[in-house]
Amino acid sequence: MTLTTHAAIGAAIGSAVGNPVLGFALGAVSHFAVDMIPHGDNQLADLFRIHKKRRKLAVAYVMVDAVVAMYMVMAVFLVRTDATHLAFAAAISGSILPDLLVGLSDIFHTKALRTFCKVHFFFHDYFSRKHGDIKLQYALIGQAIFVALLLKHI
Repeated sequence: MTLTTHAAIGAAIGSAVGNPVLGFALGAVSHFAVDMIPHGDNQLADLFRIHKKRRKLAVAYVMVDAVVAMYMVMAVFLVRTDATHLAFAAAISGSILPDLLVGLSDIFHTKALRTFCKVHFFFHDYFSRKHGDIKLQYALIGQAIFVALLLKHI
């Protein structure tokens, strides 16, 4: 999933639970659950991680996604006026933390981060490796629609 999708799900969780600790935990759990849905990025990830090819494309994809996610979060914060901002922020943080840790594992090659990556990709690849992935462009369109619908209810 894109960071934008994870952040939107985290925002919905934070809005629903109103508790920062519970929001963070549910946000993190949601990341793994949602990543199990085939979402079109296995080929790009394999080219980057395994074959060491098309790194610029993968980095560009992540950077654009991260910027879109940041703008989405800032826009939602601007329109929200209730007191659940801490739960909201904690749930978003928990929902995107797993991808941040995967990115950090490319920089810091620690045993803990390598182990975390194995767990992350176990969930990420669970169904797509068994049943096939979908085309990235279809996944991005579907996620954009999902995010738009989710944001209408936050």
